[in-house]
Amino acid sequence: MKTVAIIYHSSTGNVHQMALAAHTHAEQLGHGVLSTRLPELDDPDATVAAHRKALGDLEAADAVLWGTPGRYGAMSGPMKHFLDQTLPLHQRGALADKYMSTFVSTASNHGGQESTILAFNNVLYHWGAIIVPAGAAGEAQAMPLNGNPYGVSSVSKAQPDAVPTENLEAMKFLVERLLTLVPGE
Repeated sequence: MKTVAIIYHSSTGNVHQMALAAHTHAEQLGHGVLSTRLPELDDPDATVAAHRKALGDLEAADAVLWGTPGRYGAMSGPMKHFLDQTLPLHQRGALADKYMSTFVSTASNHGGQESTILAFNNVLYHWGAIIVPAGAAGEAQAMPLNGNPYGVSSVSKAQPDAVPTENLEAMKFLVERLLTLVPGE
């Protein structure tokens, strides 16, 4: 059994839907899952508590899935704020050689899905993480809404159940790809 941490920020619920699909699928595959939804930055107590949990999850996990809304081609502020808290783990080498993947949702076509994932991965390069892209490697990625080889992305509106089914299926593919590549049982 492997342990995957899913650390994400979701402002409208779309990234949350994607994280939930990943969480459920990883559990169905028999793996342990540690999920943390990062809050908005307007509640310092909630932010500190979520960061403490996410840091522990990050250190304990064999693999990590990162989710963020796209903001002008980059990650959201709450996600960036959390990543800035990871320096002690990075300095100890606790993030090196961990398998990691990213996923994103934006509100419009050409809303920066690919650039958000690429910008996010810059942090992972610094840590020495092993980045697992979605690639154009599976049937789920060949569907029209899932053509992003860097990670899974969705164009979804801020409404309940807005993430297309095809994107949720692509999340399952990404979970399987990530956990298949992590060494061990």
